[in-house]
Amino acid sequence: MRHLNNEQKNELAITSANNDVSMYEKEAEMVLLKSQISFQQTQLMKNIDNTLLNRNKDLFMELTQQYKELLAQINNLD
Repeated sequence: MRHLNNEQKNELAITSANNDVSMYEKEAEMVLLKSQISFQQTQLMKNIDNTLLNRNKDLFMELTQQYKELLAQINNLD
């Protein structure tokens, strides 16, 4: 870095800072997405349990399909 002038060093520092912010933004988005999916998973499980208690086969089939799709989303995140 000794061969760079101050302006070039500043530019590198700004680029590095922007990359750090971008990385943190992506991490934050991933945490939020995983949290949202976890909430949806919990809600679907509760609703599926209720359909079993109420013997609602049609709703059970619909909710289990949604649950399978949610699991596919989870697998795509990893």
